[in-house]
Amino acid sequence: MGEGFVPSYQDEEERLKVRKEKDRKDRIKSIIISVIASIVALGIIFLGYTIFNVDYSKYEKYEEKMDIYGFSKVYDNQKANTKEKVTKSEAVKMILSCLYNVSSIDGIAMPTEETYSNAIWVEYAIKQGIVSREEINASNANDKVKYQEVLVWLYNIKAKVLNIEPDTTANFNIKDINAYNADQKFAIYDLLNSQVIVENFKRVDGNRRLYKGKLNELIVNFAEEYNTITVGNAKININEDKIPENSNMYPYTLASVQKDVYEIPFKNNGNEGVIYPIDYYKDNKEYYGQIKTYVENYYNTLLNIDYNSIKAGDFKRKIKKYVYDEIDDNKLSSYIEYVKNNHIKMSGKAAAQLPCVYFDGENYRVRVKLEIKIESSDTKDNLIYHDLESGKTSYNSDLITICVDTIMQKTDSSETLFIKEGTINSIISKTSSSIVSKED
Repeated sequence: MGEGFVPSYQDEEERLKVRKEKDRKDRIKSIIISVIASIVALGIIFLGYTIFNVDYSKYEKYEEKMDIYGFSKVYDNQKANTKEKVTKSEAVKMILSCLYNVSSIDGIAMPTEETYSNAIWVEYAIKQGIVSREEINASNANDKVKYQEVLVWLYNIKAKVLNIEPDTTANFNIKDINAYNADQKFAIYDLLNSQVIVENFKRVDGNRRLYKGKLNELIVNFAEEYNTITVGNAKININEDKIPENSNMYPYTLASVQKDVYEIPFKNNGNEGVIYPIDYYKDNKEYYGQIKTYVENYYNTLLNIDYNSIKAGDFKRKIKKYVYDEIDDNKLSSYIEYVKNNHIKMSGKAAAQLPCVYFDGENYRVRVKLEIKIESSDTKDNLIYHDLESGKTSYNSDLITICVDTIMQKTDSSETLFIKEGTINSIISKTSSSIVSKED
């Protein structure tokens, strides 16, 4: 062979060596690229997941309150799931449920022949001027509702039903405010000023489709701001110093009730069967107005007596509609005679300490505060109806304050609670120095 000659097998060997090294480097590069791509993809997914859930997580507290206040079951699927969208008719139903604190509007609205979703709610809202038929009708009742629509409807409820003067002062710098008509602007500013809308934003984005998380926020804040979940004119307590230690056992507490009254231990006659106010409220809130009327009217009759004018027939007539059992005429006559013979004259006031309504495992209980003034009496014993039935109950003051957990029961045909009559001492919920002895 000549000088410098390279055999063909030697060139192939070198070529394969170079190719093998290149393939190895390519594989390493591919692995690195794949790892980097995977990390980036996971980062994007994680970031998106985090942003998505951070956006919704702030509404979780409202979802919980919707359950406590009994509003969740009003949704079409009976769930306040934050991420779900809301239809137009469903939104109207939720707003009216918040306004009247009911799960059904059958007792308020007249029946309708319309058969579209939530028709009875919508038709009632139209008659009240809360929504227009152009906004909601049979053809669009199931369309997804927009944020700006709900804001106007809430504003209309405040102005037209609650008759509360709106505050439409432009106290907020909203960049897209000129995208809205006059009614929408008024609604936006009023709900911001009243803190029904609480988020800090620069744009309303009112044209977006509403999801339950945002509606839950509006419903809860509106209910708490305007006390639609209380009975009568009662105000929800917002004073931190007045919040009882066991506030987690109540759906809310009232400004008019002292926190130590709420903190009185609940009766427990059934161990695991006890239902505390926070759980009892959501399924029975429609009856709280009736409960308040029954216990207050009953005890106000017992506490306001005058030996000069008391009559068994009048007394019986005043209390019989509120009590569970038949009134014993002999016991009543004995008490009336006792009042007259001892010249007993009292005045007083009963106040249901709502929402302290619970089930003790055997009986329903309602906490009631009794304030009594003894104006005249020849005795300090057995002053209140039924006291005579348990030996002797003595009172050592002319001004008496007592808290009782009165027993109430349902009949077989009704969910209404009626008073199970008994002695004051048998239902007293907190020891009172006003009652000094009880002899059986």
